[in-house]
Amino acid sequence: MEAQMVEKAVFLLREAHVARGRAVQALAEYFPGTAFDDRLRCVHEAWDRVHQGAPALHSVPSQLSEAGTFAAAHERHGLSD
Repeated sequence: MEAQMVEKAVFLLREAHVARGRAVQALAEYFPGTAFDDRLRCVHEAWDRVHQGAPALHSVPSQLSEAGTFAAAHERHGLSD
C-alpha cells in the first residue's frame, strides 16, 4: 500500500499542485487508518521524485476534448441539449 500512497502523493504534488501539508492530509482521506508518519514519509518520497526529474505520470487526453469527437459521442449516446 505504501507504493500506492507514494504514487497518489506524486499525483497530488505534480498534477494537482497541492502543497506538501495538504498532500499529507489528502492521503488520510484516500487511505483511511494510515499513520501520520507513514503519510509524511510517502509525501517526502514523492516530493523527491517530483523534484529530481522522475518521469511524469502518463496521461492521455480525452477524445472528448476535441469538438468533433465530443459531438459524435454526444449524438451516439442520444444526449440532447
